[in-house]
Amino acid sequence: MRALGSEKRKLALLPALALALAGVPLAGPSPLGAQAVCSAPHSSPTLTQNGSIRTLPRGAGWLQVSLYRQRADQFYNHLGSRQPFLADSEFRTRSAFVTGAVGLMHGLELWAQAPYHHLRVDAASGSSTSTGFGDLRLAARMGAELFGLHLPVAVRAGVKVPGSEFPVDATVLPLSEGQTDFEMSVESGRTLGALPLYVVGWAGYRWRSENEKAARRPGNERFVHLALGGMVRDLRWELAADGLWGLAPEAQGLILEGERRRLIQVIPTVGYRMGGGSVELTSQIPVSGRSLPNGVGLSLGYRLAWGL
Repeated sequence: MRALGSEKRKLALLPALALALAGVPLAGPSPLGAQAVCSAPHSSPTLTQNGSIRTLPRGAGWLQVSLYRQRADQFYNHLGSRQPFLADSEFRTRSAFVTGAVGLMHGLELWAQAPYHHLRVDAASGSSTSTGFGDLRLAARMGAELFGLHLPVAVRAGVKVPGSEFPVDATVLPLSEGQTDFEMSVESGRTLGALPLYVVGWAGYRWRSENEKAARRPGNERFVHLALGGMVRDLRWELAADGLWGLAPEAQGLILEGERRRLIQVIPTVGYRMGGGSVELTSQIPVSGRSLPNGVGLSLGYRLAWGL
């Protein structure tokens, strides 16, 4: 009976892997007058932009601290249908992100992010928690001006590295995906004439390396982001949509077609200038998906900028 109970507990916690590894969506920043930074859809969710594609001036930058929370008691299965987690499980994510960027030279800026997570799962068979650093992200963003061109286009190249050890035990909630990823994306955007509105978007591809400890290689992913936003005095707003499509992962030499990930979500954001910086409230609302949790996320961030 003890062995059987242990197996049931492992099965109940397996969806937590998907929840912890799903990450958090990101929209790019626009400090006080600002420049959009093309980013992956798995990062700090509280950075918005005003449609400018220029990079940060040399020495200028911004720093943001944001808090994120998500609760999920169901997930999208391999058919794209919503269903409850096993053993009446409920998963809670509490995260803090420190994100920043700085302009190195005309047309080139660097971006970095460090997350800290507190994950908890409550199931009929018991509870489990994990606390610690998540995956670290670094990126370089190159604007067309770096090459002497005057085009509303920027290219972003990024890398994600494990921020903590990946547990092999299926009953332990992972804080990191356990492998290094590389990604490349292209962004563009513009303001809409004399109107206080902008549109911005990007599309990219993520190459995912093997987690040797777990003998697993996640599937590569395509991602897109499209947003419409505007500003009224000190108030900013944005309505964005994110899309993520993953290839089948590989485990122990087997291709797992049933574990292809997909996620479409809507991301509304409201920001307000306050105390020399900007406070931003963002929500992530899943619309459809596959092999990922279904839970609404909410985040609150405060950002300071300099040299702009």
